[in-house]
Order: sequence, then C-alpha cells, then structure tokens
Amino acid sequence: MSAHRTSLPPREGSPAPPGARIPPVRAHARRAAPALAAVWTLLLGAHPVAGATPSSATPRSGPTSVVRVAHTSAGPVVANGAGLTLYVFVDDLLTSAPSACTGDCANDWVPAMAKGHVRVGGGITGRIGTVNRFGHGRQLTMDGRPLYTFSGDTPGEIRGNGVGNLWWAMTPTGLTATSYRAHLPTYGNPAATTLSIVDTKWGPAVADSEGQVLYDYTDDTPTSSACQASWCLVDWPPLEVPNAPTAAPGITGALSVISGAGGVPQVTLGGHPLYTFAGDLHPGDTRGQGIGTDWYLVSPAGTTIKGNASS
Repeated sequence: MSAHRTSLPPREGSPAPPGARIPPVRAHARRAAPALAAVWTLLLGAHPVAGATPSSATPRSGPTSVVRVAHTSAGPVVANGAGLTLYVFVDDLLTSAPSACTGDCANDWVPAMAKGHVRVGGGITGRIGTVNRFGHGRQLTMDGRPLYTFSGDTPGEIRGNGVGNLWWAMTPTGLTATSYRAHLPTYGNPAATTLSIVDTKWGPAVADSEGQVLYDYTDDTPTSSACQASWCLVDWPPLEVPNAPTAAPGITGALSVISGAGGVPQVTLGGHPLYTFAGDLHPGDTRGQGIGTDWYLVSPAGTTIKGNASS
C-alpha cells in the first residue's frame, strides 16, 4: 500500500501561491499556524531586527560579500555572489534573538554570512544590512530580516520557496516571492508497495512508493523521532502510512511502524525512521544526503549509506 501524506493547510491570512508545493507536516506543526498567521502580514513589509546595520555599496579593499539579482524560471530574486537564492524565515518574526534558525536548522538553511565589506548589485531596492549572529559573525539581512540559502538549491533555483509556508525567497524590492510559481515534483505514479528501490550515486537506496528517496536522521532512536521542530517537519516530512507498510522485493531490512511526532504512524526500516527531503523534487535527486552529517540514505538492508558517491 502506498504511503499517506498529510498536506499543510495554507495559513489563515497567508494563502499559498497558485501551484505552490507545500510539504506534508505532522500534527503539532499545524498547531503553530495561528501564531504564524498573526504575523504573516509583517513579513510582507519591513521588519527591522535589533542590531541590523545598513551595508555600504561602495567598493573597498579586502574581502567582499556580494548580494545581487539572480534570474530564476519564476522571476528575479536576491542571491549571494555564488548565485544561490536568499530566503527569509517566518519564525524569525517571533523572536527577539538574531535568528530562530539554529542548530540543525542552520544545516538545512545556511545563514548567509557577510565576509568583509558587502557590495550590493544593481536593481536591488530593498535595504541590505547585517546583524550579529550570536557573536559568530555578521549575517546578511534584507529590510532587517536575516537571510539564508537552502541546502536543496543549486544556483538559479528556488526549491526552498514556500517550504511549509515558513521559508520564502526575497525579491529585489524587498518583498517575499509568494506569487512565484513553485518547483513541482516530477515523480511517477505510486507503486503498489510502501517502499521501493532506486539506483543512486551511492548505490541502491530505498524510496517511497513514488520513487522519492528516503533518509535516516542520526539523532533518532529505533522507537522515536527527534525531528520535532516546525522547520524539521517541513524540511524532512516523515513517511507515514494509514495501514501496515509493505516493501518491494529486494528490501530485506525489518519493516515496522512507530508513533512519530504528533502520534502519526511513521515507517521504519532496520530501526531507522524514514523521511523524505523537501529539496528532492525529481527522480534521482539525493540532495539531502549528508546534510549536517545528520541525514543519510538507507540501503535495502536497512542500513545507513555514508560512503563516497560513484562518479
């Protein structure tokens, strides 16, 4: 039987853009929706963060961080010098700290740190600045909001746009890209079994019924999930099933179900609770592999895959 996925409903007062991809999340993450909805409109305007300072667009000697306009298939966005799209986090509006994305969250959503002077490219009218990130350097901001890149992106992509209605790309005017067309998954029709096998650069790995690869979180135990925070739930949706899970021939690891976060039935293989990754959208994608040395593919035998990829 194919796995069941629960969709995150649009937040009150903050409808998702047409065609937006909203990854599934577990029950307790949805309970945070009213609080986020209360501040959602603030995200569409300037929201200065304490300690933010305007950057200078004047070229100087020494190291320089570049913030520029990048053109994606959905429209122009603000990007770093490498062309990676810059995002803001809704939860940053709920804290007086420099950032609400810390710990493992910062492995998925990498803080855009300023090195030396900041040079702002032409066409950007939003205010670029910096904020002291917990004494570990200066994080770039736009109109006071901390900026991040997404570990699931390559230059010119916006795969992180709209993830869980928590993360949004920034446009050159300083508004969030809520109206941009989302990257949509291109996986095939569901198979008859909950788990399937796909070939990857790391060898055979287990996938869900549609062929999207599955990951193990090293902080988990065989009977519990450590993925509890809202950012984790939308980045790494757990593989849920309404009934007993089934596996394709060749999958030899012990198949089971645990009570995951929020009490949802989460599939495990070889004692590893299984998750998909929001940055994987197409057959063959394995962009979650090794993120933060926490997330790894799982073999058909139910073991984590940590070796080197084949060329």
